[in-house]
Amino acid sequence: MIRRIKSQAAQNEARDIQYIIQSINDRNNAGIKIIESFREKFGVDILEARKRIGTSRGVHYDFDVRIDGLGWKHVEHKGSQKFESINPESVPWKAGVQFYNGGCEKYSVALEYAKLWYEIHILSSSLKTKWGVEKPIPTFKEFWKDCCAQNDPTSSFQKELKARVRIVQLSLLDERRPVIEKLDFDEKTLQTLKEEVSNIANEVLDQKDYWLVVHGNLETEFNVAWYPKYVITKINEVEVEKGKDIKFKFKCEGGSSFGGILRWGKGSGFSCLRVDLK
Repeated sequence: MIRRIKSQAAQNEARDIQYIIQSINDRNNAGIKIIESFREKFGVDILEARKRIGTSRGVHYDFDVRIDGLGWKHVEHKGSQKFESINPESVPWKAGVQFYNGGCEKYSVALEYAKLWYEIHILSSSLKTKWGVEKPIPTFKEFWKDCCAQNDPTSSFQKELKARVRIVQLSLLDERRPVIEKLDFDEKTLQTLKEEVSNIANEVLDQKDYWLVVHGNLETEFNVAWYPKYVITKINEVEVEKGKDIKFKFKCEGGSSFGGILRWGKGSGFSCLRVDLK
């Protein structure tokens, strides 16, 4: 049994999806419950399931189901180990971390954040002096490449910086404050953000024909709910909350809304700057 801890989240997710596929195809207790829930919601039957085709970052769904009369459709799975009820009126990704975790290269505001971080902490030699980094200061192009990476940094400066910081503490958490405080959200910035997020969100959501939400343990006791395809309507307004990270609330036409967060992954200040939509 894979341990249910944060560091094992990817393995747990992969295991759950494989179990769902197997359960649907074998028609075991879990599979029957999932199939019957789909029939009650949409009035048609799931005939079989299979692994998704493709594994690249451009594939934004978890597995496929073949629907009677409709053919193969893409499914996004969102699960929680907490055995609790599921609100049919809530967004299906509420139990999960996000419906899209996107690299910073897709967002103009992330580029501005990176430029400020570079100016305040790197070009100034502040981090180099404080942490005794011997490698030369990278160009912004080199630093930006590390920001866009979804893994550990590759530039010699950032690699040495991370190694030295990790001896003492996990991340450069306090260094976020001056960058966040200086980042300006004028009307032009917000308008660009609305356009970029709308395009990205709908591109991602369009790949998800159905959403499957599971609360509980698939092998023992769980609740299940299905949701249809979602589309983000026009974003009318963006609320910005500056804290440890930068949080967004995107208010859409028709009264719906969803959230976002501009943050570092893989430890603050080293690599993997991102905007998660949730």
